Amino acid sequence: MFFVSQRTKSFFRFTLLYWVAVIAAVILWSREWEIIRLASTKQKEDLFGLFAFCVFFVMTLALYLDVKEQNSFSPRKIILLGLPYLVCLIFLAQTTELSFGSWDYQQYEDAFRAIVAGANPYAGTRYLYPPLFAEMMVFVYRIGLRLFTYLGMGKSAWVFVFYIHQASLLYFLLLSFFLSVEFSIQVGFKELRGLILVSFIYLFNVPILRTLSYNQVNFYILTSILLVLVSFQKYPFVAGFGAALGGLIKLYPFALSFPFFFMKKWKVLVGGIVGILVVVLIETKFFLNPGYWKQFYEFYLSFPVEQESLLFRNSSPMSLLRSTFDFLGFSDSVTRTVFIVFFLCILIWFGYRFYQRRKMNIQPHVSFIDAEQVRDIGHLLDFSVISLLIAPSAWEHHYVIAIPLAIWAFALRSRDAFLQTVISVALIFALPVFNIYPFSYLRMAGLLMLLLLVSPKNIEKSMQ
Repeated sequence: MFFVSQRTKSFFRFTLLYWVAVIAAVILWSREWEIIRLASTKQKEDLFGLFAFCVFFVMTLALYLDVKEQNSFSPRKIILLGLPYLVCLIFLAQTTELSFGSWDYQQYEDAFRAIVAGANPYAGTRYLYPPLFAEMMVFVYRIGLRLFTYLGMGKSAWVFVFYIHQASLLYFLLLSFFLSVEFSIQVGFKELRGLILVSFIYLFNVPILRTLSYNQVNFYILTSILLVLVSFQKYPFVAGFGAALGGLIKLYPFALSFPFFFMKKWKVLVGGIVGILVVVLIETKFFLNPGYWKQFYEFYLSFPVEQESLLFRNSSPMSLLRSTFDFLGFSDSVTRTVFIVFFLCILIWFGYRFYQRRKMNIQPHVSFIDAEQVRDIGHLLDFSVISLLIAPSAWEHHYVIAIPLAIWAFALRSRDAFLQTVISVALIFALPVFNIYPFSYLRMAGLLMLLLLVSPKNIEKSMQ
């Protein structure tokens, strides 16, 4: 029987209310009611003000319904109910204040407009993702055209596209928060402690702020990874399907297929294959019109890796090597050669970690979760962040995908390496953004520290 916890039921209810609020804000925006004074000359500012009101209202309603279902109250229950509400409220305020189209979003919209015009969205060099995200936003654009006509609004439907994109970012941020709490409980935290830990990680998190301010897609990827982590044991097909959807937006979740293959989790892999086939078959009209996928494939093969920015806040190993060799006066060919060697070393290191984890001796009476679970989650978390070490770019907003690894590190090492874990997590999430060599690469250093803390050897020692 499919068991749904009370937390999950509450979030399902919130999901329904949230999207009702999103549409309600547009309807309020279209009316000229006396109780609504649109004081701004900027269309988006007025729209997002109404969005903030409507979502605040449904958040409060959802909290009221949760409180009403309680038979008794205690300080613990008050925190369990109140803290998620405060976190949601803070992120609602941040989303509202940061809802202005960034340079990154303009690259997205250029691709959307290209598809509407029947052109190649990959004609430039700035739209880097598979076609799914752009085609979904084009679908939203067409809905906006009809909705605005129905409501008698003489406004551009591209405003609606940006609005839905930003509303989706907030929803998936909140969904990832919910899944992170579920993951923390799954790896051994009590509900209250897990909620407090996850709240701290999310609230003191520069990559989350950057993702919101740049209108980036990273919350979709974070949600995909978390969905895999919380469901792969009980619902493997769902986990594979979720990984496929995330990978079709941005390729990172596809890295999880490697550990699943060697773990022989065939149902997960089948779910992933089915997810890919369903989406691609629909997009290409059963392979009769593979145009955008063909264009993406050609673009991906010709991507100018050597032109990656030398801005120090691109905290990938490739950027560090290029910056260092640039100061030393080495040629680009030397940089590329060293990076290939580094790339291979990372793959070998992760492969060796996989092997070590398979051989770990974890005492059942010491481990707070099943030994097999320790191995499986460790495999998956390694490959959930591998893109931050082998991709040409690892901008600060990409580091939101390290949130599950941070939770895992606290679960395993908070007893014997609490300070080291806090320092690593602070470097990744609390570190401000600056361009000062080599200190801007401390975020990458924090990630490497975290990986070392949860290495198979250190975990085995801590659990003896």
